[in-house]
Amino acid sequence: MEEQSANNPFLVDSLNHPLAGPIRKLLTREGRRELNQILIDDEENILQAIEAGVEIDSLYYAGEETVSDTLRKNLTAGATIHEVAKRTTKKLFENDKISRIFAIAYTPQPVGLEALKSIKKDVVVLEDLSISGNIGNITRTSLALGVGGILLLNMDPVDLYDRRLIRASRGYLFSLPMITASTADFLDYCKKNNESLMVMDMHADKAVDEIAATPHRLLLAFGSEKDGCSAEVENAATMKVRIPISDKVESLNVSASAGITLYSRSKFNQAN
Repeated sequence: MEEQSANNPFLVDSLNHPLAGPIRKLLTREGRRELNQILIDDEENILQAIEAGVEIDSLYYAGEETVSDTLRKNLTAGATIHEVAKRTTKKLFENDKISRIFAIAYTPQPVGLEALKSIKKDVVVLEDLSISGNIGNITRTSLALGVGGILLLNMDPVDLYDRRLIRASRGYLFSLPMITASTADFLDYCKKNNESLMVMDMHADKAVDEIAATPHRLLLAFGSEKDGCSAEVENAATMKVRIPISDKVESLNVSASAGITLYSRSKFNQAN
């Protein structure tokens, strides 16, 4: 690994530096698509990505930040380490959240619906979710409770690796199969492969704890707190369940609903 020192003329000390342009590009969806690279903030998230096999191109640190020995030892062979002038860091990120240590990595290979055939554990299906905090929380809970993967319906694959979503998941999204597909393609796959699809329905007869003993994999679908899943997904469901809650509360946040449901299935998922 080649390190740039403060005395090196290639120190990133202005927006005119050749490395500044790609960094700024990767803050946008179009830039990530064009360069086929992503930006990962914070050492914890970078290490999670490396552990999951993500290839790091380069690492950047600024201000008083230091690069730990652990990160140095685990960086992808050939990855370069660069210092960024503190004032330049602020200019690079402008209105985005400033990062004092970050990496540029190559975008992981996309995962399609065919991956479901090799997953034996439950898969969480998230339809039209856009809030990074919700998706990140569900991702962390899914990994903790042994889920086999996450399927995001109607999400542009390039948005999987928005830096906000990476941070919200604490980097754990790199450790699970993250599948993207349209609702139409997903439902077509379910029909052709006789999948067991579960949705939440506050009026369902079956309570969520009753699915604990289901002896085979389930596709567990969740929509937004306000609208739930689409009518198409609800109509295709082979199972509907509810979470019994007090009538003083209208609904639960989607990440809370997912957490309760996944806990009810944790024995199945952690045993497989």
